[in-house]
Formats: sequence, C-alpha cells, structure tokens
Amino acid sequence: MQQSRHILRSPDGRRSGCLDGVKRFLQSFGPAIVVAAVVLGPGSITTSTKVGASFGYDVLWLLAVILVLLIGLTSLAAFLGTTMEKSLCGELRERLGVWSSWIIGLALFVIVAGFQSSNNMAVIAGIEPLLGLEGNKLPNVAVVAILLVTNLLIVGVLYFAKDLYRYVERLMKIFVGLMVLAFIVNFFWAKPSLPAAAAGLVPDFAPFGDRAQLLTLMGLIGTTFSVAGAFYQGYLVREKGWTVDDLAAGRRDSIVGMCVLVGVTAIVMMTAAAVFAGKTSAEELKDAGAISAALQPLFGPEARYIFCFGFLAGAFSSFLVNAMIGGHVLSDGLGLGDRLQGKWSLHATTAALVAGMAVGILALTTDFDRTTIIVIAQAATVIGGPAVVAALLFLGVRQRTSAHPTPLWMLVIASISLVVSLAVATRTVLKLAGVI
Repeated sequence: MQQSRHILRSPDGRRSGCLDGVKRFLQSFGPAIVVAAVVLGPGSITTSTKVGASFGYDVLWLLAVILVLLIGLTSLAAFLGTTMEKSLCGELRERLGVWSSWIIGLALFVIVAGFQSSNNMAVIAGIEPLLGLEGNKLPNVAVVAILLVTNLLIVGVLYFAKDLYRYVERLMKIFVGLMVLAFIVNFFWAKPSLPAAAAGLVPDFAPFGDRAQLLTLMGLIGTTFSVAGAFYQGYLVREKGWTVDDLAAGRRDSIVGMCVLVGVTAIVMMTAAAVFAGKTSAEELKDAGAISAALQPLFGPEARYIFCFGFLAGAFSSFLVNAMIGGHVLSDGLGLGDRLQGKWSLHATTAALVAGMAVGILALTTDFDRTTIIVIAQAATVIGGPAVVAALLFLGVRQRTSAHPTPLWMLVIASISLVVSLAVATRTVLKLAGVI
C-alpha cells in the first residue's frame, strides 16, 4: 500500500515541482520587462502598424538591429547598476560634477512630462472604439472623469504601495502578457507570410532613399529604440536588489525583456503588413480607432475589440512607468534621493502625471494646441537621447578599471547606439527647423 500511495503522489509532486519551476523562472525576470512595458506604448504600436502598412515585411531587419542595440544598452545599464556603489546619476555627479546629473535628470523629466499627455489621450483613444465611438465623441465630462480617476489611482499606488517596485513589476508582467495575447490573436487571424517575413530580415536600404519614407522609419527607431528606458534599467536592478552575484541574471533579463519588446513590435508590424500593405495608406491608420475600424471588415468586430484591448494594455503600462522614469531620475539627478519610493521621487513622478493629465484633458476637451509642448519635448530629446547614451558609455569605460570590468561587447554596442541616437537627434533638429 505504501508503494501504491507513493505512485499516486508522484505525478502530483512532479506537477507541483514543474509549476514551482515555472514560477521561479518568471520571478527571475523583471527589470527589463518593466522597460519593455514602457516602450510598448501607444506610440510604438501605432508607428509599427503604419510601418507595416507602408513597407510590408521589408524592414523587419531594422527591428533585428534595434534588438541588438537594446540588448547591449540594457545589459550595460544593468551591469552598471549592479556593480557600481552609487546610482547612475550619483556616479555621474561624483565623476563629472553636478551639471552632468542635472542634464540627465532634467532632460528625461521634460521628455516624460511632454509625452505623458499622449498616454492620457491614448487611454481615451482605446476606450472610444470599445464603446462603438469614432473620434473624440465621449462627452467632455466623461473624458475628464476617466483621466482623473486613472491618474488618481496611479498616484494612490505610488504613495501607498508598501513595495512599489515589486507591485509595478507584477503589474507590468500582466500588461505585457495581455498585449502579447491580444496581438498574437490578431496575428493568427491575419495569417502573415512567413517566407516574406524571413526575406524581410535581409537588410535593404532602399527605403532610406526617399525623404518621406525616411521620416517614417526614423519614427519607428525613435519609438522603439528607447534610450531612456534602457538607462532606467540601471535603477530597476537596484530596486530589485540585484548585486554583482546577479550579473548573469541581469544579462538574461535584458535579453528576454528586449526580445519580448521587439517580438511584440514585429508581430504588430507583420499583422499590418498582411492586412494593410497595398490596401490601406499609413495616413489612414492615425490612431487606435482607425486601426481597429480597418480590422473589423476583414475579421469581424472581435478583431476590433481585441486590438483595442491590447492597445489599452500598452497605454496603461506606458502610462505608469513613463512617469516613474521622469520622476525617479529627476530626483536622483538633482541629488534629492535615488530610491523609487523616496519622497522627492514620488513628488516628481506625481508632477509628471499631473502635467500629462492637464495637457491631455486640454487637448481632448478644447482646441488647445499641443504643438508648443511637443516642440519642447522634442527639443529635450535632442539633448537627452545622446546624453543618456554618452553617460552610459562614459560610466562603462570608467568601470573597465574596476574589480568588475565592463564587458567589451557592451561598450561596442553602446558606441554604435550613440551614433544612432545622434542621427535621431539630428533628424529632430532638422524637423524642428523646418528643413524636413
């Protein structure tokens, strides 16, 4: 009888052990998933849809390049965050002076605050199609109420969560999971051509020869290649409590997180290539409502709702972490505290949320012109993008002489990333100047 009972218990034990193993595997990741969640926002989803509609599968190779760059940058930030005594801005302040940390903190805050309004507007843009509405047809009072409640809930989480990082990490895993589920469903409905997708991994620089096409592709690079998110990885690993003993976990986390980010982007792009390329212009796919409406005649109302579901998950995930990046790094940059739940970090994050909500409400309920806000944010991007990559590269080079020298491959990729960020900044300058 004892042997029989052992046989009966064994399968359950194996299942329990398997489930525990899966749970431990999922818990071993986190910081880079948070980064992926903020990058996979409404801008990235909309832009990748437009690129798929414009170029089909031809520029999938560009995502592969971005993946390599993101893995290198997030790995470098994670390495620095776990091997250096101080935070990233703290190390910059000590080695270069207070001006260097001020530039990083202020630039990231202005970028975040300026574009946080887009996240507020994306929440409404994702809700309206679910209610069968086109355009900004929600009553103004409903728009204000939804955004007020959303921002107040997030502020409540910021100030009352006992372990804010752990809470955010779990929440972002849920949001990313919802995005993956929603966009994979549409992906299988669209039935994209896998041979064409494979051919799209072969570099083809022809699209870069046309000015209009170049702007579209630079938009994809700008929304997917997030140097701010990569930089913040250096703070997230510290919040998770990783040390030099977790260097391997940091590299693994960066690879998995960035593969999820670029993988979801590729799924959205291939879906758009299969559904819209040669049939619908990118200009028609201006927001979530237009994209979901274009999907409905082909796949029925279910596709509309599933896309908006994934779009909302992206909006909410970007909503929270985007503001955290600005507030947390600003606090540290000004020397007011380098912890996520520090007083000034929470106050600055709230300021970013309030600024974004105010501009979002004005834009949605009045004829408010957001051009000035966008220009200021883009101007901050010109300084902030290259400065952030240069800061990581500088700290990485200095760390080469420490007890834990920076791997050379990280520095090589960071150097290439600096060139790319300078190209994006140059494009932004030319656009602000009206040259392009």
